[in-house]
Amino acid sequence: MSWSVSRGSACTRCGRRAPGAGGTGAALRRAWMIACAGLMVSVAVVHAAEIGASLARTTIGVGGATTLTVVVRGATGSVADPVFVPPPGIEILGSGRFQNFTGGDGHGPVETVFRFELSANATGRYAIGPVSVRVGNEIFRSAVLSLEATAAEARIAGSRGSSGPASLLVDVIPATPLVGEPCVLRVRLVLRVSLAEDPQYTPPATPGFWADQPGPPQAYYADEHGERVLVTETRTRVYPLSTGAATVGAAEATLELTGAERDAQAWSGDRVPRREVTIRSQPLRVRVGELPAGAPAGFAGAVGDLSVTWTADRARTSADVPVTLSLDLRGVGNLPLIHPPALAGSDIEVFASTVEDSFAPAGSNGAGRRRFQWTVLPRRVGGLRLPVPTFAWFDPASRDYRWAKSEAMVIDVGPAVYAGTHEDDEWPMTFAQHPVDPDARTARPWAWSIAGIALGWAAALWRSTSRRRATAGRGQTLEWLRAVGRAKGPDFWRAAEASSAWLAQRGEPVETLRRHILTSRYSGTTPNEGWTRRQLVDRITATLPPMPARGARRAGAAALVAVAIIGCLAFGPRPGDGRARAAAETADQTARAGDPEKARAQWSAVWREGAHPPGLAARLAWAETRVGSPGTAAAWVVRGERAGVRDPSLGWIAGRVREGGGLVGDPAPRWPVRPIEWAAAALLLGALAGPLWPRRAPALAAVILSLAAGAIGPIQQRLDAGIDRGVVKESVVLEGAGLDLQGGQVVRLLEQRAGRARVDAGGGARGWVADSVIDIVRRAP
Repeated sequence: MSWSVSRGSACTRCGRRAPGAGGTGAALRRAWMIACAGLMVSVAVVHAAEIGASLARTTIGVGGATTLTVVVRGATGSVADPVFVPPPGIEILGSGRFQNFTGGDGHGPVETVFRFELSANATGRYAIGPVSVRVGNEIFRSAVLSLEATAAEARIAGSRGSSGPASLLVDVIPATPLVGEPCVLRVRLVLRVSLAEDPQYTPPATPGFWADQPGPPQAYYADEHGERVLVTETRTRVYPLSTGAATVGAAEATLELTGAERDAQAWSGDRVPRREVTIRSQPLRVRVGELPAGAPAGFAGAVGDLSVTWTADRARTSADVPVTLSLDLRGVGNLPLIHPPALAGSDIEVFASTVEDSFAPAGSNGAGRRRFQWTVLPRRVGGLRLPVPTFAWFDPASRDYRWAKSEAMVIDVGPAVYAGTHEDDEWPMTFAQHPVDPDARTARPWAWSIAGIALGWAAALWRSTSRRRATAGRGQTLEWLRAVGRAKGPDFWRAAEASSAWLAQRGEPVETLRRHILTSRYSGTTPNEGWTRRQLVDRITATLPPMPARGARRAGAAALVAVAIIGCLAFGPRPGDGRARAAAETADQTARAGDPEKARAQWSAVWREGAHPPGLAARLAWAETRVGSPGTAAAWVVRGERAGVRDPSLGWIAGRVREGGGLVGDPAPRWPVRPIEWAAAALLLGALAGPLWPRRAPALAAVILSLAAGAIGPIQQRLDAGIDRGVVKESVVLEGAGLDLQGGQVVRLLEQRAGRARVDAGGGARGWVADSVIDIVRRAP
């Protein structure tokens, strides 16, 4: 900005008026306002500055280089050089600074551009930045950039005598692929000079190929006939679509060269030395081979190294719940071109399939995955064999066809939970595999606990009569007899003195004998060894404890074993009355013949006679599901759970009822351990007490655990029977809580009064409902 001072203006230093300067006060005020406005504009411009940073290549090879560009826009004040600290492994090779005018006439806002050449010394992923730039009195920072350094290739094949600043090389890996075989189209830009800007690249046309998205360019230094060149490589996955000759078009790149020494004559004045060059690759002719003849059934063009897996999302379902079948293809192949095989069957209804893809990163030849999914609805109940089509593919590595023929998947299809669904009258497989014996008796855990303790007692008695146990208290006496009876000469007299001392310690009257032994040993006279030996043997033999009566103890042990065996047989599992079993079999045959309503009446009659096995409750629940009564079916499941746990038939129908929304809130208070399992545990723990004896603490612990295992099952059953439960027959509102109870929901019955029931639905929700909508489990129909 420049000011021109006319004649008669005011003196800016002293503020005095010059002669003849009329109206200069107003002029000074205008100048002051203009200066303030200019200052405000400059401050606003400084604060409006923006900074941006970018990397020309985010992936380079070790020894390779990339350009970090920092651009400051919209700042008219002073712009300092950027400041950043390169991480270890990254070095700055050079830097530069220039300005650009963004306006077309050269008078627009100015951009200050900084360039830094970065190189990597080791492989790894590095954080570049943030870059700080001071603009006026403000400091601006860029975002953090990521740079990855990979191992560089050593050499690059090129035509000998290659000239020019750069060249483009295009090839396909493998060079002679088969139709459908996954390939990699590789385009390499070989630079022999420096670039002023990033090149403008046009990929080659690929008629006859299905091309994926190209991967990110990779930069590295390589050796070309002894010269170091910078290579920028771009890879694209392609798949040949037909046999014969296919031509990959020419790739094209436009380069802005900074001007090497041989291009110095292109420079002019003090302008930035630049020269635009366009290079093209040669068209590439690719011969695509034909797949061998003899493709197996199920081949639809899949090529690659693949693995095939068929799966189903469930092994059991009901007639109104679909199953999802999945075909997983994994590996390296033409996955994007593979179509799903045809899935059909007379016993299933197939809906539209879906596809899920998870391919390798663009430009890489890594493994990927393609999943085909079908939603299948069974058309009948029972054991359903889902057909699995054969899937075949060609393996380029072995030059042979492969196929995956999986066995048909068997799905256990139960009846629909609600009436009106698609189902037939086939008998459930689980009922056929597990017939009901209504009066069958299970083991009594308490009796087996007593039998186990008897076995442990018998083992302890038997061990006490063994020779080792019998001689345990006579061992020291026998040792003295052995020493006195076998020793001779000086050894005898040493043993005689020691044994006599032992007898004296036990309180035996052997003072005279001891004096004789000492006199004979130390007096030097000829001792009477025979008389002394007889005396000692007689005295020591008199101290031997009597042998225990082994016969009585062994007889007691045998009696205890017999008692244990009789107890296990008397209170063990055994079949029930043949009449009740025949009635249940008759009802099963009625249901198998297609009359479940009559079978339900027969099963109910067996239940009312007092036999309450879980399998019978499962059949009654199944009959209720067929007539569309999920609430009553859930009540039968709860009754069956009270009668026994882990019954296969009951577990099967319980899963079907839960799929229909029933059994919500079922507390399942009992442990899932059968009575025979409690009885076996009690028997083993009681028997273990015998080997642990005479270590009292472990033996007593085994006895206590045996008694607990024998009693905990009945105790749990009694506690469970003391809780009154109910099952909601149909949806109803819980009065006082404003909660909707669904059909089949299990609640706890608190009290009944005048046709109404007060129930606890869990979570503190309590209220009244009509007694008619609650199926009380403690009642037997």
